[in-house]
Parts: sequence; C-alpha cells; structure tokens
Amino acid sequence: MKPGIKELHIFIKDAFAKEIRYAYEHFEILSEADLQAHAWLTIRNFLKQYDPASRKFQVLNKPYFKDLHIHPDLAIFRRKKPWVLIELKERRELTVKSAKKEWNRLITAKKALKRKTVKLKRGYLIYVALRGKGRILLGPKGPGAKFFFEIPIVLEEHLLPKQITTWEKDFRQLAKYIAG
Repeated sequence: MKPGIKELHIFIKDAFAKEIRYAYEHFEILSEADLQAHAWLTIRNFLKQYDPASRKFQVLNKPYFKDLHIHPDLAIFRRKKPWVLIELKERRELTVKSAKKEWNRLITAKKALKRKTVKLKRGYLIYVALRGKGRILLGPKGPGAKFFFEIPIVLEEHLLPKQITTWEKDFRQLAKYIAG
C-alpha cells in the first residue's frame, strides 16, 4: 500500500506531533535547525516504510523553488513534483503575525505552482512552543481551507507548571552553554 495524502495527514497530526513533542521535552530539539532536522528524518522514515527505494517520495530539506524565490523548510515530492510544503517554527510562543506570514507564503506558493500545472496537496505550519493555547489562526481559512493546516505542539498543554519551570531552566542551560 502506498500512502496517500490522508495517511500522511493523520501521521503528521498524531504520531509525528507526538514524536516532535517528545524530542522537545527531552532536549533533542534546542533550535529551529534541530526541529528541521528531526522533522525531516521523522517524515522520511515514515515514507520509507512504503517506498524503501525512494522512487515515489522524496523529502527535501530547504529546497529552493527558483520561480517562486522561496525556501520552504521541508518539501515532500511525489513523483518528482512538489506535493506537500512544510514551514517549521520553534519559539517560546508563536505570534499571530508570524503565523499569518507563513500562511501567506504557503498560499502564494500554492497559487504560483498551480499556474505551472503542479498541484500542491497540503501546506503545513508546524510549530513547537513552550507556551500557547494551541492553534493561533482561528476563524475561516479562506482560500486555504482544504490546503493549509496548522499543527501546534505546545509543551504547556502537556506539562505541569512546576515541570515547565524546571524544563525552562534546563533548556536555557543546554541551548546557551557557557563554559567555565
């Protein structure tokens, strides 16, 4: 069986989000670059079980779309054509302004690629944050209703306040190590 967009979507919303949250909680992710590397590997491993030779699917890290002048964080290609674009953010708390900027980038990419007869199936904004209340962009999605998906991974939703304080202290020490 080959995974379709529904199987990928279920994976990203469930198993992928849990694995990223676990890595963030256990200090495997200390920056957006760490998040990108971990996300790339996790998605690649998911697709490899269906396509071991990588003939149908490729997961690319920061590919450059020359016509669009963009570098999405991750792109999943299916049969050598862009299929899914993913923007990643790692912050203490994601702002509405930042989320809208990423939404606009993904919608613009979708429209531009459609003119070139490439149909993107999904655009994801996946963010890992210490604090927050889940999704940032509420209300109608407009032109991105069946395309754009926001996947929040917020530690505050899964840890107690005392655990958050301890985690934050440990994170600061690891992310900005001071010798001596």
